[in-house]
Amino acid sequence: MCEALEGACGEAASKLGIPESVSGATLLAISGSAPEFFTAVISAWFFGQFEIGLMVILWSAIFNITVIPGASAFATSEPLRVARVVVSRDCVAYLVLCLLLVGLLEDGRLTRTDALILLGGYALYVYVLSLMLNSQEEPEPEPSLMPPWKVVVTLVVGVAAIGGLCHAMVWLGTQVAAGLGLGMVLISALVFAPGTSIPDLFLSIVSARRGAGSACLSNVYGSNSFDLTVCLAVPVLIVGDIQVEIAGPVLWSIVILLGTIALSILMLRIDYQLSRRAGGALLALYGLFAAGLVLSSLS
Repeated sequence: MCEALEGACGEAASKLGIPESVSGATLLAISGSAPEFFTAVISAWFFGQFEIGLMVILWSAIFNITVIPGASAFATSEPLRVARVVVSRDCVAYLVLCLLLVGLLEDGRLTRTDALILLGGYALYVYVLSLMLNSQEEPEPEPSLMPPWKVVVTLVVGVAAIGGLCHAMVWLGTQVAAGLGLGMVLISALVFAPGTSIPDLFLSIVSARRGAGSACLSNVYGSNSFDLTVCLAVPVLIVGDIQVEIAGPVLWSIVILLGTIALSILMLRIDYQLSRRAGGALLALYGLFAAGLVLSSLS
């Protein structure tokens, strides 16, 4: 379903004449991040548990930065080359957005004003992206092959289906957590978050096999930026000010995410490529982080 929605978004971008690089950070990010978006909105609106969506977004980002590049590195025999612009633009922009979120969470809550600031940060990211493209030759979008009515129907059906599935997932997760005596934080981070990132994982592996290392990381960080801003801002705009306790697993997750981003930037800036050794290190890091979260939650 995510693949069909992504195809429809690509067709919509083509019909609107949006360059590929900009559509990747906007329409395609929406399609790839639809599970995270609906999980965040539904958990806050219907279940009154904003922390579910927050942990899904934080740990989906950690999964995307470690497991997806790590698995992609093993999908090809040669090291994946990564363009400098991906590191200087997408990786750094995401780090800045993360620091913005940390600053907004300093008082232990997210307000509607904070939500608008997050949306403004994402809009600024897209604007800067478009300015950078103006100085480069961007290929014309390929002509659309899908009729307009089919694009609209696919978008509506895809969004409705993903929304329904996410509602069922959150409800089932709350029932399982209650039955097993586990916290929703743990299930959100280690079950929901990887589940929402599986489509991106397979798409990135396919790109890696084609030797498109830049596409793997650019899509990952573009999707993460959308998650961190839009997917957190919309629930706050809907339900109003939300108290967020920056302690325990939430604090642990934020520290891990910031450290992982910084490590990824340093790793990629060495020679702008991703080897199997680096990929293995990223996969091992995710395993250590997940184990640490389990131990801290159970204790």
